[in-house]
Order: sequence, then C-alpha cells, then structure tokens
Amino acid sequence: MSDNPFVTAVTADTFPTEVIEASKSAPVLVDFWADWCGPCKTLMPILDKLALEYDGKFRVAKVDTESERELAATYGIRSLPTIKIFRNGAAVDEFMGALPESAVREVIERYIARSADAEIDKAATLAAKADHEGAIALLVDALASDPAYLKVRLALAEHQIEAGQSAAAADILRDVPVASVHDPQVKRLRARIELARRVDPTVDTESLRKKIDQAPDDLEARIQLAQSVMQDPEQMETAMREFLEVVRRGRGNGLAEQARSTLIQIFESLGTHDERVSRYRRQLAQALN
Repeated sequence: MSDNPFVTAVTADTFPTEVIEASKSAPVLVDFWADWCGPCKTLMPILDKLALEYDGKFRVAKVDTESERELAATYGIRSLPTIKIFRNGAAVDEFMGALPESAVREVIERYIARSADAEIDKAATLAAKADHEGAIALLVDALASDPAYLKVRLALAEHQIEAGQSAAAADILRDVPVASVHDPQVKRLRARIELARRVDPTVDTESLRKKIDQAPDDLEARIQLAQSVMQDPEQMETAMREFLEVVRRGRGNGLAEQARSTLIQIFESLGTHDERVSRYRRQLAQALN
C-alpha cells in the first residue's frame, strides 16, 4: 500500500469515517480493487500520482474486495477496478476500468472545489432575478480565469441558452474536453441548443391553435405550434403533446419522423430525471407500434 498521505486503505469498520464523513470536506475516490486484477495495478499509480499532485483537494480510499466482500456487495461492485466518487456523504459518480490519466483527471476536476464555484452560485442568484446578462458576464470572467473548469463552462452555456443566445452557447460547448462529450449535462445542453435553433419567434401561435382546431390533421401546423412554444418551460408539455399527436396521425410519414426525432431531442434536453420523459417515452413507443 502507498505511503501517500492522501491514500488510505479502508474496511467496513472505517468506511463511515474515512469515506462518508471525509467526503463532506473533500471528494473521496473509492477504489474497489483486488490483487489479482491487472487493470487495478495499472490504475493505482495514476491515482497515487494525482492524489499527491492535488495535495489533499481529494482523497483516495482503497477497498480490497477480496477481504471486504460485503462492502463490495453493498455498493454493487461487479467489475474491477470500479471507482466511486463520494461527495457530501453520498456516491455521486463512478467509472470502471483503468482509464488514462487525462480521463481520471477530468473526473476529479468535476468535484474538487474551485474559486469559480462561488461565481457560479452568484450567477445563479442573478439569473433567478431575471438578470441573465449579469450572470453571463460574471461567468465569462470566471471562465477566462479557469478555462479548463467544465462546471463553469456548462453553467455559462445554460445561462446563454436561457437568454436566447444559443449560438454563443454552442461556441462555449465546442471547447468541451473530448472525455466529457458524452457527459449527460453536455448532451442535454446541446440538445437544448438544437431545439432553440428551430424556434421561430415570429409565428402567431393563436392562429396556429385555431387552424388545428379547424383541421386536426394539419400536421405541419401542429409541428409549427410545437416548435414555437417548446422553449417556454410552461408550454414544453404542450409541445410534447403536439409532436406526439403528429407521430400518431402521421403513421410513419416524413412529418411523423420529424416529430419523433424532435421528441427524442426534447427527452435529451430535459434529462432522465424529468418525470415527463419516462411518461412520453412510453406514449411514443405505443404510438410507433
């Protein structure tokens, strides 16, 4: 075991103190490993090096799954190595396998405290008061000071989207590290940008509603209405209903495929935790069968 002061071997008895409590002060990477595991031995020196480099901004807790089988079972460990990241007393992320140093570093960067975190909080306060321009200006400065910090880049893109600056948000997300391209929040924001680009603010939604009332099978009008309201959080479900209705009435034609594709993007923009996503996914599956 390493003599690194920021790397500790933990057991079921010490886990509550060394991981749960310790993660309330700084992130703890829990390395579930075994002596027979070759990839584990590849990853170990990377974790050791980074723990020293970050000088206590995060800690590594090592769990030998051969001697701590119950602990490994508790956390559902099925392959080695598995790294679980704990923050504020709970597991918030994980990765499996011997990732290269750059990818491990990217994971760590998501959770260590940065001075820009305070600016992100201030920006959120400004945005809550509808001062999106102030929030954006604050985060532009924060990003200039810490350009490698993914969290501030994502926060800036989010506020830009809210302010109707989807092109600027796309530019900000263009510089996301390759290791984060498939990050759920990155994918969610990119989906929101694509949706925002389809909105035509000049559309008369009331005229479209009347048109649909008079001709329910006018699928083009339904798509126009859905696209014109889908950036309004209060009308998002209206948009989802209209797209779903186009899928049902179009039965596989070009407009139905356009509606289906846009619905999928909406699901991605909302994220898996939004209850509307699971509900409309089921309805979409039924409409396609």
